[in-house]
Amino acid sequence: MVEKKRYTGYYILQTAIVFIIISALCLVNSPAKGAGNLRLLPLRLQDTITVADTSVAADTTIVADTTLAATDSLSMAEDTTNAFPQVVLTPKEIRRKIRDSIWAYKDSIIRATPRLLETYIFNDSIKNQRMFLWKTDGYFNKQQQLSPDTTYNDNFNELPYKKNDVDAVYLGVSGSAMQYLNYFKREHSAIFPFFTPYMPYTYTMESMPFYNVKSPYTELAYWGTLLANKQMEETNIKFLHTQNFTPSFNFSILYKRNGASGILENEKTDNRTFAITGNYIGKRYVAQGGYIFSRVKRAENGGVADLSMVMDTVIDAKTIPITLDDADTKVKRNTIFITHSYGIPFNFKKRDSLGYGEGTMAYIGHTGEYSVYTKLYNDNISRSDSIGRALYNNAFYINPTISADSARAMNFENRFFLRLQPWAKEAIVSKIDAGIGLQLLNFYNFNPDYFLSGNKNHSDHNIYLYFGASGTLKKYFAWEGFGKYHLSGYNQNDFRIGGQMRFSAYPLPKGIHLSAKIDVSQERPNYFYNNYYSNHYIWNNDFDKTTETRIEGKLDIPDYKMELFFGYSLLKNNIFLDSLGNAAQNGEAMSVMTAYLRKDFRLWKFHLDHKILFQLSSKNEIVPLPKLALNLRYYLEAPLVKNVLTAQLGVEATFNTKYNVPAYSPALGLFYNQQSEEYGENPYLDVFVNLQWKRASIFVKYVNAAQNWPESDYFSACRYLKPQTALKFGVHWPFYVK
Repeated sequence: MVEKKRYTGYYILQTAIVFIIISALCLVNSPAKGAGNLRLLPLRLQDTITVADTSVAADTTIVADTTLAATDSLSMAEDTTNAFPQVVLTPKEIRRKIRDSIWAYKDSIIRATPRLLETYIFNDSIKNQRMFLWKTDGYFNKQQQLSPDTTYNDNFNELPYKKNDVDAVYLGVSGSAMQYLNYFKREHSAIFPFFTPYMPYTYTMESMPFYNVKSPYTELAYWGTLLANKQMEETNIKFLHTQNFTPSFNFSILYKRNGASGILENEKTDNRTFAITGNYIGKRYVAQGGYIFSRVKRAENGGVADLSMVMDTVIDAKTIPITLDDADTKVKRNTIFITHSYGIPFNFKKRDSLGYGEGTMAYIGHTGEYSVYTKLYNDNISRSDSIGRALYNNAFYINPTISADSARAMNFENRFFLRLQPWAKEAIVSKIDAGIGLQLLNFYNFNPDYFLSGNKNHSDHNIYLYFGASGTLKKYFAWEGFGKYHLSGYNQNDFRIGGQMRFSAYPLPKGIHLSAKIDVSQERPNYFYNNYYSNHYIWNNDFDKTTETRIEGKLDIPDYKMELFFGYSLLKNNIFLDSLGNAAQNGEAMSVMTAYLRKDFRLWKFHLDHKILFQLSSKNEIVPLPKLALNLRYYLEAPLVKNVLTAQLGVEATFNTKYNVPAYSPALGLFYNQQSEEYGENPYLDVFVNLQWKRASIFVKYVNAAQNWPESDYFSACRYLKPQTALKFGVHWPFYVK
């Protein structure tokens, strides 16, 4: 009723304005003392004006003032004694002026009325934020809210592992192949394993952030060795622009580049990601989609050829002999995706609108993804190059000197789902979900036999069902379950089932949160682990299905800046690459245990930030892990100009115990196990000055400040060196209107 009264008042006001305009025109048109001979062409009785007003019936007409209707228009035209020119308005012109005045009034109301996001997908507290962002799953279009990186502590680190983990195995160059030390943080590409080492640098359909902003937002960032020698320069760039064209529709563009010339010869790396995304948040319809392009170009050197020269602190790293002089890798991924759903409310009680989370709802939705992966590897190893040929154990199956290996995979996947909300969004059983997935797969790997039969792609498919359920009890308890089963295709009879829950208490303002998770899976190994043909590696396997049971627990106390994580994994038939780089399967059960602690202390203006990782692997030859890894950041923080400039001065250190650090195969683009070399127990120190100037974060960092102490063997992977001493500069600058 309130809405009806408001609209009735609006229509009365609008009609009054129209009446006033018509009356004014009639008064101008009538003779008046002192008006001279200025006259308007009168309207005749038969001339009418129809006003397009939604508050007036369509056939309603307003008759113009006819007091001058009897005046002869011809006699008026013959009056040539007028001191002022005649202003003549036809009925059509009068109608136009009335129409324009009405629309001008409507536009003024629109401009004065705030544009609001109307949806019951997100709660009201989020709608009023200047910017909020989220990611969505690829199964039920469930939105998970994210926290933007606004602090200089987050923007201080340019490499993914420094943000997301304690440390990582990588090739010593930004943008190169990477593997997290924390086993439970490692990502795997289910379609194309050769892309797995580069996943921390880019995004997937599930990890892509989506934005809703009140004003356009632009983010510029640079991290690199700005003053370094060109032969050893490092350049990391990020550009993000997002804006809303309407309260519901957002468009974003993202560009990232990680790369460097490298420490050693022939390891220049160029890793780029480009993404265009859009999202629409309607009252019932929600959609997220976009395009993601990832490309890595890397010159491959195979690592250090002579380890004894690394111990020589005088020698320039560029002069250290390398294993491969002429080799390179190109890896690409193109992904187009969309996830969208439509909510259908069932209102058993009549009401004007449906609020956030209210009532019985049904969501019907669809998720689509089309991805193409490619990998190209080339090398030229002469017959006299014993070091280069030894890297591949003198295995040359196609050409004795030149390699030109290629692999490709295509994934076209569609999911259709139904979500039922029986009672409300916040209920002990809030959602019951079900869906069906249809997947088309295509694999290509060069094989000389194809010359006889023509190029041959291996095509396959998958049809699977998946289910889910979730619920909440106010802000104190939340749970979620998920199941997936493959009916037919390459992964027939594979399954995954899991669940998680979260308990929250609020003796502190931000609460104490305890969560637990379990996940059990069985799946057939990836196609390329069973079938692969290249110049240096050939295998044709029929591996059994792998099984894994994961149990995770987490305690989070934000007010104390404390996080404790525990993870246990039981594996059987897991796939790994042996000491020769060949795919192998572990037929016995094994386990991995991980404990992680993050705790930040503050003593006056001194900050002591700790990340501690403890891990045990029952078979280090299968899953090698350091028992202990540390990431420590100690610094002094103080305001230099109140509310304008804050500075941090300190040191960041990483450390891990000795273990058999994985080696890297350039031909495969993957890490493999080695048992001949152990590395570790050398602290790696960075001294930094970190500034927060208004919105901008600026830092200057002197990396590897303690080089050669206590020893000089700073290896990031087997035979690959960590960056040497260098001065690094970085700036992160967001632009927006408050």
